[in-house]
Amino acid sequence: MVDVERRPILSLVNISKKFPGVQALDKVSLNIFPGEIHAVLGENGAGKSTLMKILSGIISNDSGEIYLDGKKVQFRNPREAIEAGIVLVHQELSLIPTLSVAENIFLGRWPKRGMSLDWRGIYREAERLLQRFDVRVDIRTPVRELSVAEQQIVEILKAISQPHIKVLLLDEPTSALTDEEIERLFKILFEIKKENKAIIFISHKIGEALRIADRVTVIKDGKKVITEEKEKLTEKDIIFHMTGRVLEAGEKEHVLVENGKKPVLSLKNFSVGIVKNVNLDVYKGEILAIFGLMGSGRTTLAKGLFGLEKFKGELFLEGKRVEISSPAEAINLGIGYIPEDRRSGLVYQFPVSANITLAILKEISKRGVLDLGKEVEISKKYVEILKIKTPSVFQKVLYLSGGNQQKVLIARWLVRNLKVLIMDEPTRGIDVGAKFEIREFVKGLAKSGMAIIYITSEAPEALEIGDRIAIMRNGKITKVFENRGIEKSDLLAEVGGTVVE
Repeated sequence: MVDVERRPILSLVNISKKFPGVQALDKVSLNIFPGEIHAVLGENGAGKSTLMKILSGIISNDSGEIYLDGKKVQFRNPREAIEAGIVLVHQELSLIPTLSVAENIFLGRWPKRGMSLDWRGIYREAERLLQRFDVRVDIRTPVRELSVAEQQIVEILKAISQPHIKVLLLDEPTSALTDEEIERLFKILFEIKKENKAIIFISHKIGEALRIADRVTVIKDGKKVITEEKEKLTEKDIIFHMTGRVLEAGEKEHVLVENGKKPVLSLKNFSVGIVKNVNLDVYKGEILAIFGLMGSGRTTLAKGLFGLEKFKGELFLEGKRVEISSPAEAINLGIGYIPEDRRSGLVYQFPVSANITLAILKEISKRGVLDLGKEVEISKKYVEILKIKTPSVFQKVLYLSGGNQQKVLIARWLVRNLKVLIMDEPTRGIDVGAKFEIREFVKGLAKSGMAIIYITSEAPEALEIGDRIAIMRNGKITKVFENRGIEKSDLLAEVGGTVVE
């Protein structure tokens, strides 16, 4: 429990920030204490990232005051924030791949001996830092050879190595990590906390925040809703404060595949990249969840089905063998694909309308000229259906929140008469409200007769969404569960190759 009688190390008083057409922050006040892990939660677009950018000197606030150690501060750039003791670790890592762990940690601050770099000193200090936090990687290894989790830890150690650091800002640090890697990260954060440093932890994962944080602040529509000790909050409380409503998953009676029913999509000895000899059927109106860890071959399988990578073996659509060598062929056959990284599926400089209609340009063009009126009409329809939050269909997708960007991708495929929709981690990196809406919408698509291949690395999500759950490990489908009476432990045991007696 945080002793709020102590003097806070960081105080925000009535911080406000406005962008064209958007009040990003509206008089937000907050105290952060030494030795505290403070979680800041909110939906995409709530204002969390804007607050972190102000604290780290990336942008300035319009009004309000910031106090560090009781002294009023105003940072004009990130360097000033770092020198004062506030360091931000971004979700997108900023390491230089070709440089070693030690070189990245002290980048821009390499100690010198005379006119030359003090390499012995660089390696000695890096080794000391890694030992302090029990991080077992070779300091001379180029960071490109490290796992994503190890790179994340190096990024944090780089921040911690800054002299006089007082506050560490972490923006979605666990978004690309496995459960085991998250445990390693949390161990390091607890060690940092023991050194009486403050940590502000931004995450979409409410369960993680409740585990690691001492206190939780929820921001909604640019305003602070609540700051409370984590022991006094439940996950449902936080969801309510974040969204303004109680989210209860709709009842979904998982569909059992009937004997003799013909599949919409069939794979026979399907191989692509690391994926070998997959045999799998997907049925009309079914959500087939594919559950596997990073590197299991999930995304490679999806790319093969959509013509992004060449496959071997046989692929049948509605009983007819088909060859797919490009996304255009897949689309013409009625197969859509939402990639794991939505940045590769969206054209960020295009407006919402153009992104939604990208897959039907021929259908809404006459003699090679796009019918703009038709494009606007269609896009407005699907913005309303999917509840996409945007000032207008002419807004650039770049300026939408992650959840709304994902909805734009879904809308793109709804305008076509798809037989199969492949969704690769469709709820990764988006807030709880958008996750709920997307899952419920997917269930509706299946009820309308569409076959859904839903790829996820989260066992609870697979159990909620899937009529059947296919386990993927080392490039193979090892087992397919009917979603009847199975538990999370069953999925984890199979995905880890563990035999449970």
